[in-house]
Amino acid sequence: MEQFAITKRNGSLHVEGFPDAVRLIKLEDKKAQRISALLLHRHDLEFADECLDAINSAPAEPPLVRSALWRCAIIHYAKCFGQSAARFPLAFEKIYKGEAPETKLAFDYFKNLRDKHMVHDENAYSQSIPAAVLNGGNKTYKIEKIVSLAIHGETLEQANYANLKLLIQWALKWVASEFDTCCELVTKELEAVPYEKLLKREEVTVRVPTVEEISVNRRKKP
Repeated sequence: MEQFAITKRNGSLHVEGFPDAVRLIKLEDKKAQRISALLLHRHDLEFADECLDAINSAPAEPPLVRSALWRCAIIHYAKCFGQSAARFPLAFEKIYKGEAPETKLAFDYFKNLRDKHMVHDENAYSQSIPAAVLNGGNKTYKIEKIVSLAIHGETLEQANYANLKLLIQWALKWVASEFDTCCELVTKELEAVPYEKLLKREEVTVRVPTVEEISVNRRKKP
């Protein structure tokens, strides 16, 4: 999966590195949608991986920065395996096929950590226990203070870090391979189309999203 700079020339988008290019044509079929989704998955996985790397250079005190990077890494990794109206989810069975049984345990751990602790507060990793401080009974009042005990499970440790790093790297390798395969298939199909028809295809344009779209799902085209 290579990366290329995009510039604007004469009102049209141009991919740098291809001096003979005359048009950037839009692709909208199922394979194109898959290519689009794979690229978005790659961005999320790379971001998660970069967050893990950044933890090593973040100060131990205060722990806020490391904790934030750790949470971001888990959330963006698990995001790739969740249901979405705009892109297909990655499948554990395809990416980690043939790996040791412990791989599924590690995957489920991070998925549940994201779903039931970091994004939705549902499991025992975060607790708040209300209590009343009762005095010795020698005062005119019995209750000294109402308090609540805050308990948070610590998950950023070396074993968890190493497991998440491996899971991300395996997923990135699979995504890159699948992306290249899809691109090869689409290239073969387009090469069979007459040049004149390709030249007449709709050109790629980019539109900046508006604030009104913040609550609207990005829908896949049929």
